[in-house]
Amino acid sequence: MSTFSSFPGLLFGETHAVWHTDARVFADQMNNHAPGVNAYDPIGRASEFSSKMNTLTLPAMQVVAAVMSPSYLDRSAPKKATLKIPLTGDFNCMLDSRLHVCGADVGGMYFPQGSGGVKGNGGACSQVSLQFDPQVLTNTARAMLGLPGHAAVDLKLQNPRVTPLTVAGQPFGAVLQHLGALIDLHQCNGQVLAQLGLQDMLYRYIAQMLQPGMFQAQTAHPRTAADSAILVAQLCEYMQAHLEAGLTLTDLEAFSGLSARSLQMAFKKQLGCSPMQWLTMQKLHKVHDKLARADSSESVTSLAVTYFPNLGDFARYYRRQFGELPSR
Repeated sequence: MSTFSSFPGLLFGETHAVWHTDARVFADQMNNHAPGVNAYDPIGRASEFSSKMNTLTLPAMQVVAAVMSPSYLDRSAPKKATLKIPLTGDFNCMLDSRLHVCGADVGGMYFPQGSGGVKGNGGACSQVSLQFDPQVLTNTARAMLGLPGHAAVDLKLQNPRVTPLTVAGQPFGAVLQHLGALIDLHQCNGQVLAQLGLQDMLYRYIAQMLQPGMFQAQTAHPRTAADSAILVAQLCEYMQAHLEAGLTLTDLEAFSGLSARSLQMAFKKQLGCSPMQWLTMQKLHKVHDKLARADSSESVTSLAVTYFPNLGDFARYYRRQFGELPSR
């Protein structure tokens, strides 16, 4: 018999999740986040059914964490492109008359936006669904590859398929566990998490999981010392002018036309640090200057939050850089 204690926890939102012991109620909750559920039934005794879920909404992505006992699902074509990542357990799905076998030791499953209806079943499992915008993903991949905005990038988004569960040789499940802890730390606040770069990071992972060969073949662009110096100077000027914009690595790739690897190499050579480390340093100095000129009506929080959505991280970085607390 299934027991709550025998189930794994959700990737995030465990403390606020509600157990469902009625499959129909759980199906209604699923349908709210991903409309199109035609049938959702427990496998085995209905009295032994138990499931729970939680959702994180980001500006251009929805992340759904779910745990469920053995179940059968029949749903219409997904309205959003979705990558389903099993953390424990496995599931099978029939899509366009083709059987796909997925699981924590096998692979994830990509469902294109508007693809055919899906019928599937699986044992007790924990999984995460990433519902994303195909255009944002394409733009992210283009920036990662250092391609101009008009260049074609074929991620084969029209093809449903089983995906690897590794990114750059690292197990994606382990990466997700760290991200889940970050989501819980910020209490599923999508706005703050997006400012911290979580959405951009997930899009970068999705691109590499859907087309790993495209990024494995990527090489750094050879540049002369003069070219590198000019590039770094231009990018530093751009970052200085956009300190409040919450720039991500993908933004820097898009502006420079270079891949992350090329950017890292150029900055390391010229400034001895990564682009994002340099950006953090400039933000710290900006807040430091504002604090030095602040009057009694201004607080540390009001001055820092524009540049650092996570005030705990800000205080730690600030003390490491200046040897004192921001309040001093």
